[in-house]
Parts: sequence; C-alpha cells; structure tokens
Amino acid sequence: MGHRALVAYRRDADSLDSEDAADLNSSDANSSDTGYDLHRSHWGGADFALLDGISAEEPYAADTQFAVDPQPVATDRSLADAAANHLDFLHHEAFYRVDSDYEVTAYHVLWFGLEADAEAVERSETVGHGALVEAHRDDSDYLRGWFRGAKEVVAEMVDRGALTPAAASDALAERAETWADDREVIVPE
Repeated sequence: MGHRALVAYRRDADSLDSEDAADLNSSDANSSDTGYDLHRSHWGGADFALLDGISAEEPYAADTQFAVDPQPVATDRSLADAAANHLDFLHHEAFYRVDSDYEVTAYHVLWFGLEADAEAVERSETVGHGALVEAHRDDSDYLRGWFRGAKEVVAEMVDRGALTPAAASDALAERAETWADDREVIVPE
C-alpha cells in the first residue's frame, strides 16, 4: 500500500512566466498562496521522512526510499486548491510544503470521513474532505489518537441525529483548528 504523500514545491521566479513572476515580486508576494507544483511520493508519508530527505542538493530525495516523483501531477496551484482538489485525505498520509529555499513543512492529513464510524453515513468523500495540520514529530502519535477519538464522538452524534454529516465535518474542522493552537491549519472550502 505505501505511505503516500503529496508534495507542493514553491515555484521560483525563474520557472514562472513573466506575468506570474511579476506577481511573485509584488509587495504581497509572501502572502500569496499560488505557485506550487504538486508531486507524489509513494513512501514519503512514513514518519515524515521527507523533512530530512528534501534539500537543495536533493530536491526530490532521489537517493532515498522516500523519493518524490519529479514529474508534477499539477502545476501552479495554491495550497488551498491542492487540499481541495488534489489531496486524497483517505489515501495520502502526509502533505509537504517545500519553499523555494527548500525549507520543508510537513502536515498531518486528517480525513473527515465517517463511513467507518457512523452507521448513518454510507460513503464519505476523500478528496478535499479533511484538514491539514502542521506536524511536529514529537506529538504525531498523540494527534492521530486524539483525532480518532474526536471522530468517534462526532460519529456518535451523527448516529443519534444530533448532527448532520455536513455539520459533523464543520465540527471536526473546528476541533482540528482548536487543537492546532498556533500551528498552521488548512481546511478546504
């Protein structure tokens, strides 16, 4: 099965056309969320291994078992678009943002699907249905366990009719944002 990861590489100004480069060089360029190329890694989700594997010298961690496919699956995307339209929250174990200076940020992939937890939910979307929470290696197991418990409680509320599946997704997003505190959280719209 693997430990799949989706990796978003920030495009530098040299790789963009002149209009996109001008946008990057504008005063609000640092707040811009566009300009990422998306790549896949079959094993990159294992213990956030790409945090140590990606560097300027090895941008795709080619000499490791966690190698990133250099062929992009999508180009010039925002992080919000990547989460909403390209990340499979059930099948991807990790998400990475790689800045143009090869600083790597890892994210937990939290799927909001309740089909395994709530009898009232037959099927849950997998793409764009979850949250990304900035990862810290020292509490990865805790976060996974905490989120598993949060999903069980929300699923019980759905089964009892206290929440609709849509409201359950909103509740899980709110819980993830609350738990994350000062960490970055990306929830697709």
